[in-house]
Amino acid sequence: MLRAAAVLTLLGLVQAEELTKESWDAAVSGKTVFVKFFAPWCGHCKKMKPDWDKLMQEFKGSSDVLIADVDCTGGGKSKCDEVGVRGFPTLKYGDPDDLQDYKGGRSYSELSKFAKDLGPQCGPANKEASDKKDKDVEAIKSSGLGLLKSVHSYSKKAKAEL
Repeated sequence: MLRAAAVLTLLGLVQAEELTKESWDAAVSGKTVFVKFFAPWCGHCKKMKPDWDKLMQEFKGSSDVLIADVDCTGGGKSKCDEVGVRGFPTLKYGDPDDLQDYKGGRSYSELSKFAKDLGPQCGPANKEASDKKDKDVEAIKSSGLGLLKSVHSYSKKAKAEL
């Protein structure tokens, strides 16, 4: 009896951040996202659920990164269609308005390592990240790498003319 209560308590702690088309914008605003698009009947989704729930718990309360679920058979179906989900589970990450396909491993350690490397994405909702990227580009240009690229481009053009 005590063991069952402990399991229920733990399950209560790991409440999924399940998004729908209606809740998407408010939940993702200003964040980099890592989202699992799933179907409840999918065997691979069921197998992945414990590791994904653990990942969501790890990032719960993060100001920069949101780990979430979208049920493609329920309230999230139109969002799944919008982002081009064709199979389950589909993992996508990045700027909420320009999601990229995740092609890495599916174990907790691989997912966690990937999520820890995510940071603020450059975009309209996060201008500070764009400003940092602009500064990084300027630093590269001023370091002479821009000249190196020009020389490389010129040598390719000269080689093509031979």
